[in-house]
Amino acid sequence: MRVFSLAAIAASAVLLCQCSPKADTATSSAAAPATVTAPSFAYDFKVDFTPAALAAIKAKKQKITVSALYYGYVTPASQALADPKDGTLHLNTDVLQVEAVNQTIHMTGAGVNAPHFKDITAQKPLVLLNVYAGNSAATSAIHCTDFQDYVANAQQSPLILHCDAA
Repeated sequence: MRVFSLAAIAASAVLLCQCSPKADTATSSAAAPATVTAPSFAYDFKVDFTPAALAAIKAKKQKITVSALYYGYVTPASQALADPKDGTLHLNTDVLQVEAVNQTIHMTGAGVNAPHFKDITAQKPLVLLNVYAGNSAATSAIHCTDFQDYVANAQQSPLILHCDAA
């Protein structure tokens, strides 16, 4: 009888072990690393031309140029990287040429130099967005409003840049 009770105890122990919860694999060191998605710096804006602006561009047979200068305010530790002209750290410039028509333009923000975010305050880039006719804002046949603010703000609000003849 004693053999039976030992066998019953052994069988019960085996069954209990099989019913025990398994170790949490989420806390295991062998768990797969989480995928980090890079933030998007894409945004859209509308460009709105007056008839006089369109006539001036058409007379010169030009396209419009969109220039997006990405920059940030330097941290105290990165002062040596600042542009001596304006005290900011330039993170790149994206330039597009498009037809002169009222339209929505998509900026990808792909040119933003993200590795330098550690050198700017809040690690958030700003953008200065300009639109002009031809190859230079100084010789442009039109004058357009600009946008200068954090990229995050450009992503949240509908931007409209208005253009008139210069």
